[in-house]
Amino acid sequence: MTDNTKVTELELKILQQIWEKNSAVSVAQIIDLWPDQVKPGYTTILKTLQKMEQKNIVGHKPDGRKYKYFAVVEKEKVIQNRLSSIIDRVFGKSKLSFAEYFVRSNDFSADELKQLKSFVEEKEKESN
Repeated sequence: MTDNTKVTELELKILQQIWEKNSAVSVAQIIDLWPDQVKPGYTTILKTLQKMEQKNIVGHKPDGRKYKYFAVVEKEKVIQNRLSSIIDRVFGKSKLSFAEYFVRSNDFSADELKQLKSFVEEKEKESN
């Protein structure tokens, strides 16, 4: 069985459109929602969705003569897989190195830092 949380960049963009709508969407709706100025062709999206369905990433249901596609994989699991891959490859599997880089390389407002601190405190309580 293949890991349906490993997705390509194109598959991720398609999933983001489906997750944003929070319902089943047609190929045309995915193209309409496309975030880039240059939109992919209908056939490109359709063929990619068909491959995604074979990989158990999306499913479809009939809607008249066309299909509407919905996510089978959970957004959190895809994010976790993508982030774990980056941490493994770029930060030598060190979550701490990643966290340090993330904190040091971003300009956080005082409110955001306060929120970040509360996240860390919550995690500390969970692990005790």
